[in-house]
Amino acid sequence: MKVENERAIRRRRKMSLVWYEIGRCIYQRIPFLGRPSKHGANTIRRKQLKFIWTMLAIPIVHFLVFWIYVNIDSILLAFRNIDYAGGGNEYWTVDNFKEVYGMFAREGASSMMVRYGINTLIFWLLGTVWGIPHSIILTYVFHKKLKGRKFFRVMLYIPSIICGAALAAIFASAISDSGIFGYMLKNVFGMERIPNWFAEQEYAFGGLLFWNFFFGFAGQYILYSGALANVDQEITEAAYMDGVCMWQEMLYIDIPLMWPTISQTIITSFAGLFGASGPILLFTATMESTWTFGYWIF
Repeated sequence: MKVENERAIRRRRKMSLVWYEIGRCIYQRIPFLGRPSKHGANTIRRKQLKFIWTMLAIPIVHFLVFWIYVNIDSILLAFRNIDYAGGGNEYWTVDNFKEVYGMFAREGASSMMVRYGINTLIFWLLGTVWGIPHSIILTYVFHKKLKGRKFFRVMLYIPSIICGAALAAIFASAISDSGIFGYMLKNVFGMERIPNWFAEQEYAFGGLLFWNFFFGFAGQYILYSGALANVDQEITEAAYMDGVCMWQEMLYIDIPLMWPTISQTIITSFAGLFGASGPILLFTATMESTWTFGYWIF
């Protein structure tokens, strides 16, 4: 009886294989009939593709509108001008390029263009030479899960999630004569007069650098956190078994493994050299001595 049952099971398996092969051959020749042995596979695949394209739709539209359209429109704007005296009619011209060339040619204006270039270079150096190493060290310290890391991480993230204009207003109020830092400077450090930091020529550019010094690296920290999270912990554990310290781990293990991300930020910083502007529009929009090339173009 047992032998007959085993034979019956084997026969059923053979028949199922035969029917599977028949169905596969039919599907290869007539695909719309569907795959007989994988019921619902096509439906599942369609749902997966629908979900994937739904998730990709937002970044694709964002790329098309805010990168492709904006850059094409910026190129067209370089050859376009407006006749305000004639009723605001637009016309095509190369006068914009002539005006830029004239700015370098005229004696008084050329000195300001040099000043714009120096300011741009200072902002770029602050963001690259200070911002990148500082972001790497902060990322490593927070990754080691030291005490108080959550508090400092929140304090670091806050400037990047608050509206720039609102944060600038809070900062300007805090360092003003009636603000908390102004109060400390008068009553703790004995300053008789608290200057209007962003309205006085002597302090305005230094105030912009101070802002960039503390608030200009949150984006890089987010990038480096993702790169450091992908470092294999087995490599770090093996290094500790060989007796490395925390600084050696950062210099010889983490930074080399994070280098693709670090090198990308360095390359993009060079590419964005002339766009390094700082918060000029928020604080010193009319003070020409603080302008950069990027803000002058704007």
